[in-house]
Amino acid sequence: MSNKQAEIMQAAIDLFQQKGYHATSMQDIADAVGLQKGSLYHYISGKEDLLVVIIHDALSSYNAQLAEIRGLDLPVRQRLEMAVRAHLKGIAENLGMLTIFLRESYALNPDQQRMINEESDRYNRMFEELFTEGIAKGEMRDLDPKFATRVVLGSCNWFYRWYRPEGSQSIDQMADLFVDLLFNGIAAGSPA
Repeated sequence: MSNKQAEIMQAAIDLFQQKGYHATSMQDIADAVGLQKGSLYHYISGKEDLLVVIIHDALSSYNAQLAEIRGLDLPVRQRLEMAVRAHLKGIAENLGMLTIFLRESYALNPDQQRMINEESDRYNRMFEELFTEGIAKGEMRDLDPKFATRVVLGSCNWFYRWYRPEGSQSIDQMADLFVDLLFNGIAAGSPA
């Protein structure tokens, strides 16, 4: 990816996050990077393709990181906790990209949606496989791994809606709280 393409990508991320995908025009993107609208097409083929690349890059990064965590020689619970922390930090560090993925992926055409769903399903399967391994090793309760994955990732994915980098807690503090709540619960007497 050239420097100009990276600049266009970042401008699109910023604009999609601020205005929404549908409200952002190609002219808005061209203006943000100081190009004529026609010149923009030298670097990209269209707004929808930008959306696909943004979403695909986000998912690819998540999948690579989770695959690395899964391969570590650590107890399953520790790897699951690391995965939750990595997921939340990924949202915090790439707030624009992940906001777009979680909010705008419905705008893709069916073929693009299928490609993105495959990547998303791969991520979910890796999480489910970690839960399954934890159950088999007696480290996790015998819960439906698909359901447990949806609960964990669903709560993590909502983080993009209310996380603010300028907030009173650091991302590490927030990730620790998430892990504590997800793995220890909210009942009195639960470990803090």
